[in-house]
Amino acid sequence: MILNDLTLPLIVFFCTWTFTNGSDWLKNKKGPLEDKVLEVPEETEVPHAVYWFQATDPNVKSYKLGGETDNKTLIEKDGWLYLREPFDWETKKVHIITVEALDADLKTVEGPVSITIIVKDINDNRPEFNQTLYDGVVRQHSRPGRPFMRVYATDKDNPSTPNAKLNYSISNQIPDTYKVPLFQIDSKTGEISTTSAGAQNLDPNTGVEYILFLTVKDLEGLSDNAFIRNTQVKIIVKENLWKSPNTVIITENSTDPHPIQITQVQWNEPGAVYVLQQKERYPNFPFSIDEDGKISVTEPLDREERETYVLVVFAKDKANTNLEQPIEVYVSVTDINDNPPVCEVPLTVLEVQENEKIGNQIGSLKAFDLDESDSLNSVLKYQILDQEPKLPSSTMFIIDEYSGKIQIEHDRFQKTEVPEYNLTVKVTDMAGNPTGFYTVCSVVIRIIEGNDQIPIFEKQQYELNPIPEDTPVGTTLLTIGAIDDDEPKTGSSKILYNVVEGDAEGTFAISTDEETNQGHVVIRKPLDFETMPVYKLRIDARNPEPLVPGVVYNASSTAYLNISVIDVNEAPVFGSIEYQTMVKENIPVGNTILKVNAIDPEGSSIRYRLEGDVFNWLKINSETGDIITNTLLDRERTDTYKVRVIAVQFESPALESTVPVSINLVDVNDNPPMLTYQEPHFCFPVQEPKAVLMKAMDKDLDPHGPPFQFSLEGDDRDWEIVPVNDSFAKLKMRHISFEKIQYDVEVNIRDNGNLEKTYTVSVLFCKCSQNEHCYIDVQIQTGRPTVGATVGILLGTLLIPGVALSLVFYKLKKNKNKEPKATTPDTNPML
Repeated sequence: MILNDLTLPLIVFFCTWTFTNGSDWLKNKKGPLEDKVLEVPEETEVPHAVYWFQATDPNVKSYKLGGETDNKTLIEKDGWLYLREPFDWETKKVHIITVEALDADLKTVEGPVSITIIVKDINDNRPEFNQTLYDGVVRQHSRPGRPFMRVYATDKDNPSTPNAKLNYSISNQIPDTYKVPLFQIDSKTGEISTTSAGAQNLDPNTGVEYILFLTVKDLEGLSDNAFIRNTQVKIIVKENLWKSPNTVIITENSTDPHPIQITQVQWNEPGAVYVLQQKERYPNFPFSIDEDGKISVTEPLDREERETYVLVVFAKDKANTNLEQPIEVYVSVTDINDNPPVCEVPLTVLEVQENEKIGNQIGSLKAFDLDESDSLNSVLKYQILDQEPKLPSSTMFIIDEYSGKIQIEHDRFQKTEVPEYNLTVKVTDMAGNPTGFYTVCSVVIRIIEGNDQIPIFEKQQYELNPIPEDTPVGTTLLTIGAIDDDEPKTGSSKILYNVVEGDAEGTFAISTDEETNQGHVVIRKPLDFETMPVYKLRIDARNPEPLVPGVVYNASSTAYLNISVIDVNEAPVFGSIEYQTMVKENIPVGNTILKVNAIDPEGSSIRYRLEGDVFNWLKINSETGDIITNTLLDRERTDTYKVRVIAVQFESPALESTVPVSINLVDVNDNPPMLTYQEPHFCFPVQEPKAVLMKAMDKDLDPHGPPFQFSLEGDDRDWEIVPVNDSFAKLKMRHISFEKIQYDVEVNIRDNGNLEKTYTVSVLFCKCSQNEHCYIDVQIQTGRPTVGATVGILLGTLLIPGVALSLVFYKLKKNKNKEPKATTPDTNPML
């Protein structure tokens, strides 16, 4: 065998693999000379043994390569195919070569066969953004999560592998005025949208331009070894044109030609498709919208039919997808005087006693107008046009012009001569303006006898069986009655029952039956045994009509009713429907933060317990209701802690009540700043001073977070801190004379509340590949084995198993010579 520059490494390689991996590796690496598909990772270290072809013809002395070798593959005379230069997947993904076996005269005795070498991709390319700087425009109040721009990066690695699957993220936002992210990025697509905070706080009037620092990683962002690229996005906030217009005012019953444009909406970009819908289900929807967003009313509107409309407008793309949340357009219909007054009832019936005095008010005529209330169109004016009969005067009554109240202007009523009067009343809107509408109402005034009889109760004392305190409101408890001998079916005989004593809270009411004149005692408000166990009611019976002079109500028109309330076991009652308090999150364990209080209406003892204490932060004194801290609270886990307190009776059955408790936690500076940075490495030797970008974060709220102060521990001559903003700083080299080692730099961060922490930033200086990847130099041996040494190694390697086999064969042969020739019956059969 002739040894060249690659033979010796291959021999060492094979020997090492044979001893460390056994024969399986070699078994998979050799085979007959036939068509074959092989797979080799790109950037494989060379020399690399690919495959050992073994021809079957005994005359084969060497092998020959052909096809797409690209001077990257060689084949030894013994049939070993190996790489002399690494493959590059990005340059060429498949290499097709031919192999043929030659005899001593270099004539082909086997083959040629086709060998397809598939290059397997490795992660050796950094992602690349298609722009070094992006510009974006976002509209104020843009919907959170809806993209307004996109960044795009590519990776030259195999797109079907994680090597080229990219992950986008936002590493920083400048300025960070609100201390919350205003923007977000889709980690897979690179689409940028606003957050909820951004939709609320972005304001074009401030003139602020935002800069986003973006990072893209390959390997789906899941590996610490992923390659990284960074870029910046400058974002300008502009006014959102997609907004509700001012309320549209339309005068009802317009006689102008329709449709009439009433307003217009506009999407932020051309090409939107507008859709108009109704928010509520109207019987008629007289509105339309055109392709330019112009909204029109298609027919006259009637305010009395509907005063307001709410239109919902959608902006959609060509695929019928909403571009944004819909907006609402409010339409108000203004009134014109297009409705005449209306009498409330076709005939108004009033009564007057024969002995009524001049000036007495006897009732009112009621009318209304459907036009807008509190406008001149609905202001009514009343006027008596006629009175029949006109005895003993044509003006027996007068009417208030604007209230419709009717009074007596002349007396001397005689029921036997004139039992009733008929009034014709004109009611005009617009306060009687001649241009207004009017209507005529009819009024009958009946003359009745004088109210000279008082109501007399059938019994003076009413009794009622005791009633439970949980008797429902609206329950009729009792029917009472009185008799009045005045003219039936008149105001002189009608009886009104009034509770005048014993019910200051108005717990009971009494209604009159129009047919029987009886009174029904009804529960009007809930009963409470603990507050009022017994009611002693005084009830008076009265007439709507005044009594004639000389007649007065007396004790016969008064009755009494005693009502006893039965106690019912009721649940405890808390002193408040909800309890709230505010405490600092570092309140010591064992401190009382709140006290709840409940009482049992029946006076039973009460015990308290907690529910919903998911973090086990609290405990409660079961007897006093004191809520006490059980462990340290943590605002960073939740800023409002909500639990429930249960109050339970010591009764059988034990009733219970529940009240919610909200504890608002006030932030304290209990979290040191946190440092984040991407593990840096720099290529050795350093050509120019570079820096590591560091970011500080704090779980605490203002004023315990930024601005952060970065500093170095001790007097560091290699590094310096360069502030960037309130949250970022750079760890910058002071020189370029660094060794090829890892430097551990102690960086101290202090928040605005003077809480600090020191972190170790590890910076590696290393030799780099062309792709700026760190690699470790292979130790080169000072000596190189000679051919004799190599043969000695091989002989020594083979000698050990040879000696072992010789000993085995010698032992077997010796045993064979000792075998007996025959056995007798007396011979021991056991060998």
